[in-house]
Order: sequence, then structure tokens, then C-alpha cells
Amino acid sequence: MSSRFEILRPLEEDTASKLLLVRDNKRGDELRLRRFKTTKPEEIDGLQELFRQLATLQNPHLDRLIDFGADKDGFYTIVAGTLPGETLSEVLERGPLTAKEFETVALQLLEVLSVLHEDAIVHGSLRPDFIRIAGKSAADWQVTLHGFGQGFAGRNDSIEEQIRAYRCTAPEQWQDGTTRRRTDVYALGCILYEALTARPPFDGRVLKELRLKHLGHDLAPLQKLASHVPSWMSAWVMHLMAVDPEQRPRKAAAAKELFERREAPNLPELPSTRTELAGSAPPPPPVNLIQQQVSSPVVLPNPQQGARNATSSTIPISPGMHVAASRPKRPTTALMPAQRKTYTPPIKPPAATTKNIKPIIIAVASVVLLLAVFVLSRCGSKPAPVKGSPAQKQR
Repeated sequence: MSSRFEILRPLEEDTASKLLLVRDNKRGDELRLRRFKTTKPEEIDGLQELFRQLATLQNPHLDRLIDFGADKDGFYTIVAGTLPGETLSEVLERGPLTAKEFETVALQLLEVLSVLHEDAIVHGSLRPDFIRIAGKSAADWQVTLHGFGQGFAGRNDSIEEQIRAYRCTAPEQWQDGTTRRRTDVYALGCILYEALTARPPFDGRVLKELRLKHLGHDLAPLQKLASHVPSWMSAWVMHLMAVDPEQRPRKAAAAKELFERREAPNLPELPSTRTELAGSAPPPPPVNLIQQQVSSPVVLPNPQQGARNATSSTIPISPGMHVAASRPKRPTTALMPAQRKTYTPPIKPPAATTKNIKPIIIAVASVVLLLAVFVLSRCGSKPAPVKGSPAQKQR
């Protein structure tokens, strides 16, 4: 970092980075510098590519990037201005958003995500902590999106912070680490669900429980918890949170179009518990529907040699296990019969049937009948005289 910037004081810190307030000695402005806690060349290269893409964007809901680069201490970014307002999480501590406040936040987030997605940039780890709101009322709220490159970082390594960081993670990220524009759409749905209820849609005591709830779509229907907003609004949020990526809007612009039309597709109701999901699998969609819905991977416009997709979540820079990326990928081809693992139930004794019960009943009845005849015959006969001894006869 150039000696032009003087560090004033720390602002916040998480397991991935540290945010500092600095002064530009050349212009006298106060700026924010984020120092990422990584020295791995591949992670620094990923951050370099991500912020190179972000530097080309101009949007009021993104920080204005002043400078970025790598030095002897790792990677850093410098953006204009002080930290704006408060996070969406802090706003929701006072209660859920009203319909008007929700519309303000949703439209501004859809706008900035549409700009990112059109430029093939995927955030990959959206959550309320990365959304800041400045302004006194919904009429003048200014929403800003942050968190690029921070991945699933938390304030510390505790289980509670991990749950907080991963609470908006899409099912495909839990399964094999796949991240694309529909992944951001799912995370946005989770954020907006929390905005209307002041509680996360999915929660758990450990990451495994949180993962199962995401994969099983185990959550309370939003219509029951957010009766203060129109039903189309709740249905639209639930549409963004479809478990199957192909059932979601393909990008933020498509979700924004549905929102502006005040509608959401009438999708079949998904099972609300893991038991229902395991009990019966939904029928596969028609082939022509699959061909229409399958989306191609996000590709950078005019990619340079060695460039890769600029995505936050594909850069696991936070310490500890990166849940999404560390899980083994599922095989893409069907397993052969010899390779396929099948469940073999424990062997149980065969249940008694009417065929093998009849002979037993007949045999038992015969034995009982014979015993009865024998007893009756003994009771009806006279007792035989007892022969006495010679002494008894003389008496």
C-alpha cells in the first residue's frame, strides 16, 4: 500500500479481513481500507480478478473503488467515504420491515444485483450482514451492497457465527460448491424472508442441521409469518428460494421483472419437512421443459487467458473448513450396478400367515381333545379294590 494513505483507526474485523479508516494525505479525504487475511497466491489472484471486474462498474448501491492491489502484507482494497448507516441485521433487531420498507430494499438490491449479473459477477455469499442501509425513513433509504471477497467469514470461529454466516447458503453450494447467478437469487430470497419476519428462514444448532434444512426446504411458510404484506409479495420471495435452481429466476433482472409485475409463478407446493421429501420423489419434468430451463454457466465477457469467473464464494479465504467447497462432488454419470450402493434392510423372521397357523391349531385341538377323553374316562370308572395284607384279612 502506498505511503499516501495514513491509518487512523480500525472499524471492524472478521475472520477473513480487517476494515480500517484511513486518510488520503494527498487529498485529505477519509477512506476505508480493507485488508484481507490471506497470503496464498491463488486466493490473491482470485481477489485481484474479482475487484478488477468490480472496478469497471458504476452504481450508487456499490462502494466507489479508489484503489486495490497486493503488497507485502497481502491484498487490500480502498473505497470512498465512511461506513454508511447500519446493516440490515441491525435494522431487523427493531422488527420486520413494513411493505413499503421492504419494497425499497428489495428494488435497490435487485437493481445492484442485476448490474453484477449482467457483467457476469456473482457475489456468492449474500446475507443481511453485507447490506447496509443509510437514511432516516424508507423514503430516503440508500442501500449499499458489501462483502465482496469475504466469503462466509464471521466475527469469530464459534458455531454461532458459522451458522450466522451460512444461513443464506444455497442448496447447490452445500452439495458440491456450485455457485452461479441463481445462487445469488436464492440467497436474496433468504435475505428478504428474514426482512419480512425478522428471523432467518433456516436455523440450526450445528452446520449439519442447517444444511439439512436448506436441502429439505424445512421452513415455515412466509404467508403465515408475514400477513402484513400482500400475498403476491410472500409468494414471490418463496419463488426465489426454490430448492431446485432451475425453478428460480435465472438472474436478478428476471426476478426484478416479476416483482415489478407484482406476480410470482404458481409453482407446485414443495414438501415442508425432510420426512415428506424422503417419502416420495417428485416426478421428473418433461424433456422439453428441461431444455428450456437449463442455464449455462456464467462466463466472463471477453475472458483473458487464465481469467476465471469472478465469484466471492469460490475464494475460501476464511480460516477453517469451507463447507461448500470441501464436500466431495457427486458423480455426474449414473453408477453401474456393481458400483451402486443399495440399502439392505435387516433380516427379520417371516411373519406368521394363515397357511402355517391352521395345522398348528388342528394339532393343538387334537391334543386337547385326547386329554379330555382320557380324563373323563378315568373319572367315570369305579376305583379298583385295594388288596390288603394277611394281617388285615384276619381282622
